[in-house]
Amino acid sequence: MDTSATSGTVEGDGSVPNSGAATVVPPRFAAEPVKLSWSQPDGLIGLSFANYFLRIITLGVYNFWGKTEVRRRIWSATRLNGEPLAYTGTGKELFVGFLIIFGAVVLPMTLMTVGAVLAFGPEAVKSIQGLVYAVFFVLMGIGIYRAQRYRMSRTLWRGIRGGLEGRARSYAWTHVWTGALVPFTLGWIVPWRQTKLQSQLVNNMRFGTTPLSFDAKSRRLYKRFTALWFGTIILALVTFGIIGAIAGRSLAAAQQAQATYRPTVAEGVGLAITVLLAWLLFAIISAWYRAGMMNHFAAHTHFEGATFKGTATAPSLIRLAIGNFFLSVGTLGILSPVAQVRSARYAVERTAIDGDVPLAAIGQRAAAGGKYGEGLAQAFDFDAF
Repeated sequence: MDTSATSGTVEGDGSVPNSGAATVVPPRFAAEPVKLSWSQPDGLIGLSFANYFLRIITLGVYNFWGKTEVRRRIWSATRLNGEPLAYTGTGKELFVGFLIIFGAVVLPMTLMTVGAVLAFGPEAVKSIQGLVYAVFFVLMGIGIYRAQRYRMSRTLWRGIRGGLEGRARSYAWTHVWTGALVPFTLGWIVPWRQTKLQSQLVNNMRFGTTPLSFDAKSRRLYKRFTALWFGTIILALVTFGIIGAIAGRSLAAAQQAQATYRPTVAEGVGLAITVLLAWLLFAIISAWYRAGMMNHFAAHTHFEGATFKGTATAPSLIRLAIGNFFLSVGTLGILSPVAQVRSARYAVERTAIDGDVPLAAIGQRAAAGGKYGEGLAQAFDFDAF
């Protein structure tokens, strides 16, 4: 005879009998498949022109509110198991963050430079240039991390908030010392550096109370990086050789006559074609490396029992870059929001999640994160998505 229904306990739950009344035990949270999808937002052209016009008449101030609206469109177009993400950041938060950094960092650096010029002449700029670059490089690392933290904390799904733990200073230190080693290693530290920085970001990410994890090693990237490195060197040598063959005599004659070099029509066409072909070849090589890196990083990013999977390819990255170039530069920035949406769509559609996750078991985070975390990124225009 089954006595579990009348004894007041359920086997294995560790509860105490309650005088014969049955104890209701919550069902276990079942893991479920996770699917990323994209739902194209409407009205992007109109939004782009409206943002551009309002930025002009407000002397750029509306940029913070325009950027916020573009993010809301992108977040809501990103679906997890059919349900959209939500972006809860505001233009006011971005604007106030910018003002804080402008007053605390940008303005003092500018006044210091101007003061040095007034006191010691224009040559003083060269003496403090190294210090300014060093400060900027440190602030870049801090700004990237804080911008990621802000965006994660303003991302919700089913009311559950994302987050980024850890300290921005730790990320900035890695960003600085690994960046300083790039010229000394002739660039060979780059794959290791990219993997290290990605690890510091992803391993500190949270969705609700559940952490993400990242366990990629950089050695898998070096095959592609070797092709990129040697390909770039060979391409540069060949390109400069062709340029010298096309314009060498005319340039030497101009220098001998102490005149300004003005290429002929034939030379101009030859130089333009040479540079364009070199740029296309470099884009192909670098896109092959970037696609491999994106897929490698995705394959080593985990969330509970699931693993991400990337399907980026070099041709698709090149098409994306060319299209975004014409949308942004070709329209003087008017259609930049359309380019940003295209990039987000590419990232979502080229990413899958393999494995099941107990989504219903994920708890809410205790805090929403800092209010003004993007000031540095806004002020110096890096990581400015």
